[in-house]
Amino acid sequence: MPEHRPGTPSCPTRRDVLAAGARFGTVALVSALVSAPLAACGIRLEGDARRGGGAPERRPLRGEPFLLALRRHSLDLAAEATALGGPAKALPARLAVLHTRQAEVLRTELLRLGVPVSVVDGAEEPDGTATTTSPSAGPSSGPSSTQSPGASSGATAGAVTGPQALAASEAGDLGPAAITDLAGVPAEVLPLAGALLAQRAAAAALLGTPTTWPEPKWSEPSLAASYLQSTRAAVYGFQVVAAQSPTGAQRTLARTTLAVLEARQGRQEALAGPAAAPPPLAYPLPYPVATPAAARKLAAHLLTELLATGARDLGSTGGEAGPLGAVVQWLADTEVLASRWGVALTPFPGLVAPA
Repeated sequence: MPEHRPGTPSCPTRRDVLAAGARFGTVALVSALVSAPLAACGIRLEGDARRGGGAPERRPLRGEPFLLALRRHSLDLAAEATALGGPAKALPARLAVLHTRQAEVLRTELLRLGVPVSVVDGAEEPDGTATTTSPSAGPSSGPSSTQSPGASSGATAGAVTGPQALAASEAGDLGPAAITDLAGVPAEVLPLAGALLAQRAAAAALLGTPTTWPEPKWSEPSLAASYLQSTRAAVYGFQVVAAQSPTGAQRTLARTTLAVLEARQGRQEALAGPAAAPPPLAYPLPYPVATPAAARKLAAHLLTELLATGARDLGSTGGEAGPLGAVVQWLADTEVLASRWGVALTPFPGLVAPA
């Protein structure tokens, strides 16, 4: 007789099973009655054995179709930007390099997260598994888990050409649906995907197609208060930059940048409400600023720091779509400002992408 260990259910005998069948007269009911104790004894019913005979079915990664679609569209955008030609330092050529890098990094991350190489690389094919349904409706809808980002770019490109067509393709990855899908990806990859969407918005704006963002909805005002601190520090720094940029184009750019950051500060203060603490009288600067050259250097430093803070903030949203969309917008706007101050564009603004 098999040994019975305390704490485990008794294993039914063949007589027990046959007796249950005689009493209830229903195969399905017998299966239901005995399947639990059989399983506890390490016995599988015949149907279960057939189902478990092959390799276990893989459970897709959360947000996997969305991430695969972003990778595929990065390759599409790289090709589209390359096709525009032009000097190596021109914006389309620089974007082609960034999008190629985005595709490489996303591939590495998807493989690291357990997505099979056949699925990741199959997304490049027209009949691949990642993007097989209706095209995106354009910038107002963004990509979803059942859409290919930028799939409408062909129709858009029929109306416009050159950088305008590329801008429309960049903006095709944005919108409320994209933020909803972004909120559904694993927390560990959310900053990477969020920074990529911010780069798309920045690219579209630099190409002449600014993105229209929906009004964010917040359930935690204290979250907006935490973002406010870095904005206030940047506003203070740019007050110094403007003061030390007395004339010319640098003064104009300093005042324009300051106006954008002050508007963001006001919006964050309104979102935070009573949770916003009073601002300090001053913030420390990294070095003395007493000349236009030092002011320009400070501007680049402030915006680089603000990019890094924004990228970190993506991970603090808890996957809530309202704050997440707002942080993506602020990160994109900061990337545009930084570019105008000579800071190089990156594939994932504010992040150091995996090597």
